[in-house]
Amino acid sequence: MDSRTWAVVLAAAVLRLSLSSLFPVLHSVLGQHVEVTTSMTSFKQLKEGLHLYEIGISPYDGGVYHQAPIFLLLFKFLGKFGSTAPNSLVINGLYIFADVLTSYFLCAISKSPSLANTDQLASWVIASIYLFNPLVITTNITRSTAVLSNAAMIGSIAYACYNRNLLSAMFLALASHMNIYTVYLVPPFLLLWTSRKGSGMASGAMYLLLYVALSAGLAAIGYFMTGSMQYLSATYGSLLFFEDLTPNMGLWWYFFMEMFDFFRPLFTYIFHLYSLIYVLPITFRLHNYPLIAITCIVGITTLSKSYPELGDLGVYVSLLTLSRFIFANVRYILVATLVIIHALVLAPSFYHLWIYLGSGNANFFYAITLVYTIGLTIIVTDTLRATLVIEFTGGKDPSKAVVQT
Repeated sequence: MDSRTWAVVLAAAVLRLSLSSLFPVLHSVLGQHVEVTTSMTSFKQLKEGLHLYEIGISPYDGGVYHQAPIFLLLFKFLGKFGSTAPNSLVINGLYIFADVLTSYFLCAISKSPSLANTDQLASWVIASIYLFNPLVITTNITRSTAVLSNAAMIGSIAYACYNRNLLSAMFLALASHMNIYTVYLVPPFLLLWTSRKGSGMASGAMYLLLYVALSAGLAAIGYFMTGSMQYLSATYGSLLFFEDLTPNMGLWWYFFMEMFDFFRPLFTYIFHLYSLIYVLPITFRLHNYPLIAITCIVGITTLSKSYPELGDLGVYVSLLTLSRFIFANVRYILVATLVIIHALVLAPSFYHLWIYLGSGNANFFYAITLVYTIGLTIIVTDTLRATLVIEFTGGKDPSKAVVQT
């Protein structure tokens, strides 16, 4: 990274540290907003689970903790170097490092040999778009563990661009251990590896083998930490079966709150199928555009996952900046941006009216989440349309070119 990029990184780190130090209650205030954090990423629940784990009680008993065991191991280790309070120097350092690392990976992707001959945004611009995104900053301040899983996901993409098989598989396994929806990136990653000259199916098979082996290793760590496989049902099971009906920015909670229990299994399968069904078609249809395929899958996951949060949108927008060559062909980005801003402004107000003032009902908040979803859907579909226009007119995606070994 050049001097301007380092200046951006330093300014972003100072901003995050200043917000935590000057406004110590900001963490708890923002942590109460369901738009920013969920039960699957909540730092408060992480602290409760860590306390239970340290006193010898399984954190997965009683439905208190729903996050991966690796977080317990990480934060227990960090506790040896100081307090794990949300505003402590250790936790500040961890979350600032995670955001800086994510921005580094994004800059590395833009400067990879596969994109070297294209008109890319400057590294300091890419870093600024991510590090100074209000959604990313808010997610960082609330200490959502999504910050860590997103860093691992972007790292897997970056190492794939540089043909680092082992490191890419390691980061992808770590990301999917933290957030099971990252598994959706396995098909485009396999297609990326198998399409490379001089490697073919052998490289894809090796990548899949490494990913499965590393994922099994992380699962084994969880087993030895907790003494059983109970954590699978408390983490991935709770997410897959949508056991927590707390409202969020997604589409799930309102439907499941209103329906009879008899219909829950059917609609659970349908909703998961909706988020999964696009993965293979996008992977194969955009086989000439692997980076855009990955970006679109991340965008679809953001709008269709069971427990979304606004930090997911921040990561998706940052990935879009890496495909600058499609910008000239998008049509509705301004409309979509205004729709999303409209939703982000009104969502906290509608939730407050419903929950705290009692002057509204669930329809208030759910209506604005639908507006948010519409805006995000416009961006994803417009991106797909622009890519297909480029393909039809003979354009080429530089991200298909990869480093040969």
